[in-house]
Amino acid sequence: MKRYIALGLILLFLLVSCAPAGVVPTQAELKNTPTVLLPVTIETEAVDAASGTATPSGTIIPTIEFTASAPAECTVKSVVPEGSTLKENNIPDVSDSDWSYGTDNARITILAYCSYQRSACKTLVLALAQLQDKYKDILRVALRHFPQPDVDDKSLLAAQAAEAAGIQNRFWQMNSVLYTQQSTWSLLTVDEFRTWVTDQAVELGLSRSQFEADMAGELVNARINQMIEDAAPLQIIDTPVLFYNGILVKTGINLESLEVLIRYFLLSDQAYDSCPEMTIDPDKTYHAVFKTEKGEIVFELFPDQAPWAVNSFVFLAREGWYDNTDFFRVIPGLVVQGGDPSSSGLGGPGYIFSDEVDPSLRFDKAGVLAMTNPTPNQNGSQFFITYTALPELDGQYTIFGQVIEGMEVLNSLRPRNPETDEILLPADKLITVTIEEL
Repeated sequence: MKRYIALGLILLFLLVSCAPAGVVPTQAELKNTPTVLLPVTIETEAVDAASGTATPSGTIIPTIEFTASAPAECTVKSVVPEGSTLKENNIPDVSDSDWSYGTDNARITILAYCSYQRSACKTLVLALAQLQDKYKDILRVALRHFPQPDVDDKSLLAAQAAEAAGIQNRFWQMNSVLYTQQSTWSLLTVDEFRTWVTDQAVELGLSRSQFEADMAGELVNARINQMIEDAAPLQIIDTPVLFYNGILVKTGINLESLEVLIRYFLLSDQAYDSCPEMTIDPDKTYHAVFKTEKGEIVFELFPDQAPWAVNSFVFLAREGWYDNTDFFRVIPGLVVQGGDPSSSGLGGPGYIFSDEVDPSLRFDKAGVLAMTNPTPNQNGSQFFITYTALPELDGQYTIFGQVIEGMEVLNSLRPRNPETDEILLPADKLITVTIEEL
C-alpha cells in the first residue's frame, strides 16, 4: 500500500530552533566512518626548537622528533561508505509497507526510529518535514515506531493510536497531532491520555468504536512489535535513531545538521573516479590565492616536500572543487577548517592519498596549511590552517603550504564550532581558489 501524501497535509510546519549543527556525527560522523576532528585540545604560545614549546600554563612540550614519510600513494575511495547498516543487521529496508512520504524514486531515503513521547523525536520529525519540502525531488522520509513504555508511560499507546488512525487512512494527521501537541498530552495520566487521544481521533473524522478496537487489536500491536523486534540488533537505548540510505548516522536533529548530511550523500556527483595525474613541477613556485568574503589570503605551496598534497590541491582548485565552500569550523586561537563542499567534515574527492611528513616542516607558527585526515594516510580534499604554533601536531599531518599574505583576513573569519555552538552562525565562504605558477 502506497503511503505517500503531499507534505503540506502531513505536519504543521513549526520552525525548529538551531541546535549545535556541527554535532553532525561528531561533526556528521557516520557509523564505520572515522570522525574528521583535529585532535587538538590545547593552545600554545610559541616554538623554541631547542627546549620545546611553552604553553600558557608554562608547561614545556618537548619537540617531537620524526622521520620523513615514504613517497605518497593515491587510491580511489568512495565518498560515501559502501554497504548498509540495515542490511548488515538484517533489518528491512524502507518499503511501501512503511509510513513514508516523498518522491517514489528518491536518491536519499531517511529512516527514523522514534517514540512519540520523546521531545527530541518531535524536533526531528518537524525538521524532517522542512527538509523534505526543500529536497522534495530527491528525498523520502520514513518513520518507524520504537516506543519504550518502561521509560515513557504513554509511548506505546501513542504508537497504537497512530497505527489505529492509519487503518482509517488518518495516520499522518494523527502523527501530526501527537507531535505538535506533545507538551499537552505528555502530562496526562495513562487513562487521561486514552480519553484525550480518542477525542482527537473523533475530531479527525474517525469512528470512535473502530479506533478504540484497533488500538487494542492484534493487527496494530503485531505491526508495532515487529518494528521493535526488527530493530533489536541496533540495541536502541534512546530515540531518535537515524539512517541515511540504510547507513546509521549520528547527527544534530536540527534542520541545518540534517541538510549537511544531504549534501554529503550527494557529494558523489562531484567526486572523481580516479586519482589526478601528477602534473606539478617540484622546481616551480606555486601560490594559492583564497578569495573570501573578507578579502584574500595568499599561500605559498610546498611542491618539493609535499608533492601529492600540492598536486591534489592544485588539481581540485583548478577544477572548482573549492569554489563557494564553507570555512565550516573556525576556532580562534587554534585552527580554521575547510575543503569539504558538504561542510559535514566527511566529504572527500573520491580518492585518498597517504601522508607526506617532512621533518623540515613544523607546526611552529600561525598560517600553516595542512591536510586534514580522519586517520593516518587518509588525505582527501580537506585542509586546516593554524592560528598559532601547534607543535603537538608535528609529524601527524601533511603540511603543504604557508600563509604569506592575508593573515588579517584569516583572523577575521567568523568563529564557528559545529560541535559546541548553541547557535551556529553562517559560515564565511571561500569563493574561489586561484593557483599562480611562478
